[in-house]
Amino acid sequence: MAASAWTVFDVAKNALGKGTFNLSSDAFRISLHQSAASTNISGAITVFGSIGSESSGGGYSALTLSGVTWAAGTSAGVQKFDFTDPVFTASASTLSAVRYAVVYKSTAASSGVPLIYAALSTAEFNVTTGNTLTIQLATTGAFTLA
Repeated sequence: MAASAWTVFDVAKNALGKGTFNLSSDAFRISLHQSAASTNISGAITVFGSIGSESSGGGYSALTLSGVTWAAGTSAGVQKFDFTDPVFTASASTLSAVRYAVVYKSTAASSGVPLIYAALSTAEFNVTTGNTLTIQLATTGAFTLA
C-alpha cells in the first residue's frame, strides 16, 4: 500500500505558532478513518470530533502514541516530530474500512485538536482477525521544520 506523506492541519499550524501544542510533552493519540472522512480531513476543521467516519470492528480503538519526541533532525537546523510506530491489531473480528490515520492532541479518548494526517492507501482496506496494521514512520519522523 502506498501511503501519503503526513500533512499538518491548518489548526495545528496556528496552535504551534501560539504555543498551544508542546510537541515534547503533550499526549497524542492516533486514529484510523474511512474514505468518507476525506472531506472533513481536507477542510478547515478545528476539533478532532469534526473528522468523523472512524474505522470500526476488530476491537479497534484509537491508540495513545508512545515514544513521542520533538528533537534535532538529521540535518543542522532541522527539528522533527517522531513517535514509535503504532500497531493496531484486529481481534475478534475484522478491522474494516481503513484509509486514513489522524494524530491529534489528546484531551480525552475521542476529543482534542488534530495535528497531522496521512492517507494510508488510495482505497479503503480491511485488517482481518488476528492480523496487525503497523504504521511505520520514515527515519525523518512524521514531519520536520527547517
